[in-house]
Formats: sequence, C-alpha cells, structure tokens
Amino acid sequence: MDKHILKLLAKAVKEKQCAAVRYRDQRQIRVIEPHCIYTNERDEMVVDGYQVRGYSSGGRPPPFWRPLRLKKITALSILKETFETRWAEGFDPNKKKYQKKVVAIVTKKKPNTIVYPTQQQQEMGPFLPDKR
Repeated sequence: MDKHILKLLAKAVKEKQCAAVRYRDQRQIRVIEPHCIYTNERDEMVVDGYQVRGYSSGGRPPPFWRPLRLKKITALSILKETFETRWAEGFDPNKKKYQKKVVAIVTKKKPNTIVYPTQQQQEMGPFLPDKR
C-alpha cells in the first residue's frame, strides 16, 4: 500500500472531496465519494466509497457503494468536487465493520434538515410550480 495514497485519501474523507481512482491494472477511472477508511476482517485497509461515475468491472451503472482495497489503488487524484454524507443511501458510522480500526471517517453528525424518503415524496404529491 502506498502511504501517499493513504494520506491523500484520508484528507479527501475528512474534507468530503471526491476522488478519481485507478484500481489494479485497469486503465479506467472510478469517481468515488470516500466515506470511511478502515481495516477489514482480513486486516486489509479498505475505503468505502459511493461511486458516482466511471468504470465498473461488473458493468453496473453508478451510483452504488463500493469497497476498494487500498493496496490495489494504483493512482489517485483528489477532485475539487465535494459531497454530502450519504445518509439516505445507507451510510452509518456505527456499522460493525467500522469498529476494528478506522483511519478516517466523514463527520458523524447527521444533518439537521429533514430529508423525505422517495416513497413519502410520492405520497405528498407533486411540487407546486414556481410563480414566475
């Protein structure tokens, strides 16, 4: 594992910046919102990222959660693009897998704003048009 990549990725997690990642021997780039760097059950350093665009070896269209092993990241660029914590998409800093050893994790505070699930939004009906 490249210590420089770990340092840059930890900074991206703390500052909620997106990262462009090249994984293994692949030439394609994945863009992730890194939420947590931790040690998994096999004592490997892993980053849990919400992949928002780019390559998927399985052909799965983003967005989706993706764990990436740091030892297989061969290139990393921190982007100016920032992100909000993906609470609605399932991020939970209290997950069991984050209990062993966390290097970096996004802010644990949940936002004060109310976010309605999609089903509730549909039940509420359409939004009113702007009065312009």
